[in-house]
Amino acid sequence: MYELPSHYACTGCGKRFGFEFQRSVYYCGTTPLGHQLLDADVFPIPVRPGWCKTCDKLCVVEDIRPLRTFEDAYGAVRAGKNVEYPEGTLNYDLPEAIDRIAAYLRWRLGRAHTSRALCCGGINYQFLDVKQPLLKHAECDFGVVEAVYLYFGSYNGSGPGVYSPANIRVFNGEGDLIGLLTTRAWGGATLWEVVPAAYETSQSD
Repeated sequence: MYELPSHYACTGCGKRFGFEFQRSVYYCGTTPLGHQLLDADVFPIPVRPGWCKTCDKLCVVEDIRPLRTFEDAYGAVRAGKNVEYPEGTLNYDLPEAIDRIAAYLRWRLGRAHTSRALCCGGINYQFLDVKQPLLKHAECDFGVVEAVYLYFGSYNGSGPGVYSPANIRVFNGEGDLIGLLTTRAWGGATLWEVVPAAYETSQSD
């Protein structure tokens, strides 16, 4: 899976720009989103770093690659190989890996909307993981906004949602915000509590 930078910073003045959130998931179930979800029913959203021109801030943007990429990933896992996109399968057994990549393939086949900035659902954004064009920092005469990567040691704690709400954003298959994963049970099949959520205004056009 693509690794996001820790944050971005201006090369001139040093101002730091952080992500409002990085982790988000799709729920593509056939029943309406309820008050609880199993971890197995949600799928991490592949994302890229971007600058939302509507919100004027750093954001994550859906990383939706061509259908052929999903077909190739499905073929690879069926052949017993690990893939990194659309989701890393190294920690899944083979039947579960096949099921999950098959679910992504079904999602991609039905996806109608172009990639969206997940801060507001808009499409007026600039990807930041490309060499050009550079993003000029409007408040600085000479600086541009560049990625900063910080590396931390491994973490063996309980993870998000056990001792405090995780508030992981849940999106439907077209990139609409529909809920938040808040707290979860620790141990066994992970069951999340869910609260409804939506974009403040529609930016889908």
